[in-house]
Amino acid sequence: MLRKTPSTILVIIGITGDLAKRKLLPAIAQMQQAEALPQDFTIVGISRRQVSAAEVVISTPNLQDSDRAFLAECLHMHTMDIADEQSYAQLKAFLASLSTNSATQIVFYLSVPPQVSRPIIAALGRAGFGKDPQVKLLLEKPFGSDLTSAQELIAETRQYFNESQLYRIDHFLAKEMAQNIVVFRSQNSLFRQTWNNQHIESIEIIASEQIGIEDRAAFYEQTGALRDVIQNHLLQLAALTLMKIPSSTQDIAKQRLAALRQLLPPNGNQLDMLVHRGQYEGYTTEVNNTKTSTETFVDITLHSADPQWQGVPIRLITGKALATKETVVRLHYKRQQAGESNMLSLRIQPDEGIEMRLWAKKPGYQHRLEQLPLRFTYQEHYNSLPEAYERVLVDAINGDHSLFASSEEVLEAWRIVAPIQHYWSMQISDLAIYPKGMQAKQDA
Repeated sequence: MLRKTPSTILVIIGITGDLAKRKLLPAIAQMQQAEALPQDFTIVGISRRQVSAAEVVISTPNLQDSDRAFLAECLHMHTMDIADEQSYAQLKAFLASLSTNSATQIVFYLSVPPQVSRPIIAALGRAGFGKDPQVKLLLEKPFGSDLTSAQELIAETRQYFNESQLYRIDHFLAKEMAQNIVVFRSQNSLFRQTWNNQHIESIEIIASEQIGIEDRAAFYEQTGALRDVIQNHLLQLAALTLMKIPSSTQDIAKQRLAALRQLLPPNGNQLDMLVHRGQYEGYTTEVNNTKTSTETFVDITLHSADPQWQGVPIRLITGKALATKETVVRLHYKRQQAGESNMLSLRIQPDEGIEMRLWAKKPGYQHRLEQLPLRFTYQEHYNSLPEAYERVLVDAINGDHSLFASSEEVLEAWRIVAPIQHYWSMQISDLAIYPKGMQAKQDA
């Protein structure tokens, strides 16, 4: 529990937005129920228009009456124009008036569109917030749009804030099963000893969705599947899968970075064979752009220079309007014959858990074999799991960086996808149109 954590002011910039109401405020309510908040805890909601704390709490869905009472009690609203740098001095004075002592930490959560975050970070920095080591920034992805813009963004941020003050959010890392990958590998001797290229033939990391882009046409046209999912979520899951077992939780981010540095981006002739993209039927109508080449499906194969993983293809797949909704890491074990093949699945969502496909004899007089699942799911053993936003807030308040992407990790991920971005910018002939409901895994 965090009862010994210093008094905390959580500043939510954009509190009237969808993210704050659907995710952040309910997460805070759950943290209160679990006694995972600091004893001295205050929320400051930043809004461009004048709105009361009661209005914000009433308009937040999926809350119990006790949750609403708690949030209304600790929420203070502050109206300001986030584009006006002079207003940040007034914000600083307002926060100082709420601080109970000199050790009070201020955690800024930028719950705003990505293009708005950059000037806010600079304005906070110029107002002197970065000089206070008790100030932290929680930042939502994307972190840049390519390697160059990411480098520029990180350089600008470093003018005002130290790396220790930054918490770049990747919600997949905060999923319970994603965190369990490290524990599963390190605490089970069977898998600890076979987690290498001597025993594993290939790795697949899949994030598929049944829905299309829905009401996110403008965002998706600017982003696409490569930047939306591959560059951050799936590369982070790949790093968790490939990294050396850390000596402690504090070592996790360091080992993820080392694993990313070993990943080799496809180049030259490899791009035709190892990189595939697609767009689901009807997408052009949804975005009202018949000439769009934005990809809604990506299938890329990477390799690692790490001697432990040389020769093992690492396939990353993501897409919208597919047959199933799932995020899963699958490891295929080597075999001498077909009947020996085993597959280990680490399911991140939904139905978080672990499944091993094993061969067994079917009951009866004949020697017939079939593959059967050996399965564990969290739902079978636990009544509820913390939401990713709960863990994100808990760890940021507690100063734990293990589930957050460092600047170096962000740059390494952009390095890996940079040749693909360049390749796609030169031609569109490789964009395949696929029917809605297609299976995520196709023959590459």
